[in-house]
Amino acid sequence: MKSTDRIIKDIRYYEIKPKDFTGDFNGIIGNVHQITDDTNSIGQRIARKLNEFEFISGEFDHIYINFTENLKLGNLVESEKKLDKRIKYVDYGIEPKTFNSLTEYEKNKLVKDLTFKSLILLFEKDKEKIEKIIEVKNLLNKFETEIEIAYKTKETNSYKIEIGYMINPKKTLSKIVVKYFDKKNETQHITTKDLYFYEDIFYLVDKIEVKNGKIIFTTKKTSLGEIATTKYESSIEIVITEMEINNIH
Repeated sequence: MKSTDRIIKDIRYYEIKPKDFTGDFNGIIGNVHQITDDTNSIGQRIARKLNEFEFISGEFDHIYINFTENLKLGNLVESEKKLDKRIKYVDYGIEPKTFNSLTEYEKNKLVKDLTFKSLILLFEKDKEKIEKIIEVKNLLNKFETEIEIAYKTKETNSYKIEIGYMINPKKTLSKIVVKYFDKKNETQHITTKDLYFYEDIFYLVDKIEVKNGKIIFTTKKTSLGEIATTKYESSIEIVITEMEINNIH
């Protein structure tokens, strides 16, 4: 893959230090803007769903949206900040007191709308990319926090397994979503498993095997994989007959 063909990985939120602020300030949103439990998950869901669609963002694959009082309320501009070519910065004008006066629902809606506006600002000249952004927006509006992101599939003549994940659905832990399609009996089996962090799925599910009526996940054998998977069983095994069953028809 060329350096200009990177697929988007992450969308994060930051804040610019207000002039009258004193004390420790790390720039990550939450120092002066009172965010909700879902704020950071919103950007992660949008970025990872676009990643599933292989959304090519270009030379950068991270987008950082800065909340700042240095712009007029509601103004949204591509930042002149260029510290790393793999990160694109966008500045959004809002004072902390304005944001903090909103309800939880209003804050989440603002962050969601702002994220899609930022994407449209950055890719407004590319019709195909705009269509993908709108598709993800429609899916997020439909499924909200329970939007599923596809990860891996395995298919044989007798079954198909689809592995996906949800990022902090309904303020709970992230989930692995496992769907087992029995082609012979035309049934779908489904279950979920908790994830402490949604990124853990990339290490917990490396290979998929079906053996003795179980779906078995093999973990990724890397140093990062070993660190990520120490919180879990050595491998996840799911008994197919214990999964919830739905008829495909």
